Amino acid sequence: MNLNEIKFVRKILSLVKPQIDRNVFLLGQASIIASRSSSQNFKDLWDAEVKVYSQWGEDGILDFLCERLDLIKPKVVEIGAGNFKECNSRFLMENRSASVFAVDGRVDLGSNVLANPWRWKTHLSSLQEWVTPFNIQEIIKKAKDFMGGIDILSLDLDGNDYWILSEANLERISIIVVEYNPLFGPSLQVTVPRDDYFDRSKKHFSHLYYGASLPAFRALLAKKGFCFIGTNRVGNNAFFVNEETVDKIRLSVRKDFSDYTDWRVREARNQEGRLSFLSGLDRLKLISGLPLINLENNSPIKVGEAWDR
Repeated sequence: MNLNEIKFVRKILSLVKPQIDRNVFLLGQASIIASRSSSQNFKDLWDAEVKVYSQWGEDGILDFLCERLDLIKPKVVEIGAGNFKECNSRFLMENRSASVFAVDGRVDLGSNVLANPWRWKTHLSSLQEWVTPFNIQEIIKKAKDFMGGIDILSLDLDGNDYWILSEANLERISIIVVEYNPLFGPSLQVTVPRDDYFDRSKKHFSHLYYGASLPAFRALLAKKGFCFIGTNRVGNNAFFVNEETVDKIRLSVRKDFSDYTDWRVREARNQEGRLSFLSGLDRLKLISGLPLINLENNSPIKVGEAWDR
């Protein structure tokens, strides 16, 4: 294919892409409307899942929670929004005219937000910045100033997440979404040691060593006034609502927490950086000797030990 042919193909793609995106949205919206008709029979958050732009089923879960909490036009700050193509806030923006403040270290976040046709239809802004416990408060303030408040906070940085969230002021926020590491087990409150320059791809070749356990986030957010209400089905994003409104959700939490750490995604890399498709205990063996902090007594522990106790 010569240069002129490549330019022609790119031009055609640029012309049809808006319609493709529109069709994706309409199909997703129809799925969520259909799902909502039976929402009174939902047993847990898994029943609310619908994927539109999110990586898994977070679009449906967040729309369901907005419905239950009467968040007609929510204000969302998403920290770890990537390039804003696959993220947790985009569908809420298009479906509920949500205001969105998207944050990520990626250089293409800003250009994609600037090119997004919804930029003039609602409050949509981006911030390219490396997030740390030192600047999280400043970022939250910028988001609040831009949108006039925050209803939903989504945090997915694959690294220093626990330490960042511990320094965040979460007052007047209704919903928290945070990614946890299911490979750290269902029982102990553990996290990777604090490292404000944490890079998942550089810490270990497998890309499996990052973040904190679900119990760690449950304990931290309970202290900040939030109740755990469940996770997505795949088992990596946990959802919390303000304790003052939790009665509106009317869903049960699974008694066996191992259901929330039954991680079947085979995303481990080999030393060449390619997917190795390891599953089960073979993934855990790769990182079993790496250090964690047991937050219950502030003592060092290994990844493998978090499962043994």
